[in-house]
Amino acid sequence: MAIKAVTFDAYGTLLRNEDLMLIPRRIVADHGLSVSIDDVLRTWIDLYFEATQQLPFRTLREIQGQILPRVLRQFAVPADAAPYVDLFFQVTTKVELYPETLEVLNALGHVRSAIVSNADHEHLATWNFEWPVQLIVISEAVRAYKPHPLMFRRALEQLSLQPHEVLHVGDSEVDDVKGAKAAGLRVAWLNRTGRSRRPDVPPPDFEIRDLTELPTLL
Repeated sequence: MAIKAVTFDAYGTLLRNEDLMLIPRRIVADHGLSVSIDDVLRTWIDLYFEATQQLPFRTLREIQGQILPRVLRQFAVPADAAPYVDLFFQVTTKVELYPETLEVLNALGHVRSAIVSNADHEHLATWNFEWPVQLIVISEAVRAYKPHPLMFRRALEQLSLQPHEVLHVGDSEVDDVKGAKAAGLRVAWLNRTGRSRRPDVPPPDFEIRDLTELPTLL
């Protein structure tokens, strides 16, 4: 069955996302913590994932405002979390594209494309690029977060396509691979660092190291 459209994750796939490490790094440095930066990161990411899957829906600013104080408490830091919430938004709204992003998007030809991202309107307003895509689906508009199938269903509705006609490309094993597979889409896992796949994540249809490998799949 031919692929008629490709949906893309944004952060870590089309947009560089390495600066998120600044938040745990800053927390450890500011308070002279003896724990590792990875420990703080893991605690933060676990709380973040849990919060995004709970009802009622909250924006990422609301979620970070609730979970970053919990991260500080977990490491016995009696400080205001507001600077770290602000830092999260500084990092995620000062974005740059991976070098190959626009070239690959423009090379898709007759295959339609869309972005499906866990992002607020606040993020979308800072994506000052001429995206060569048909539509952008963000969590604040849908009021759900990947891996929830609603994010993928909304894209399918707007593309007027069936799940098997769409290939989703993303770097997150849970949000992208697990989420898109559960929604019935085909998946290309963008594994830039060559890490091992988590055992609780189903195998993707394809695995690529960067976006330049995508056109040959189509």
